[in-house]
Amino acid sequence: MSMQNIFNFFATVEKDKSLQRRIQIAINLDTIVEIAEGYGYLFTSAELQSFIDKITDFTLQRSIACSTSIIMADCRS
Repeated sequence: MSMQNIFNFFATVEKDKSLQRRIQIAINLDTIVEIAEGYGYLFTSAELQSFIDKITDFTLQRSIACSTSIIMADCRS
């Protein structure tokens, strides 16, 4: 459930410019967790780090696949 809370929180962040600024100036993951709690999203900084790591791994893997792919159509989105 925590990963879903993180995903939902960032969906909220995407829609709210003020919240985006708060996240951008957050000094660490604990600060982001505190901000999220204020919006009713509960997760730990360790869970947030795991979420970030998974996104980073996926993005890196996709980037590598696209840069080496002969068929680039799948990589344009």
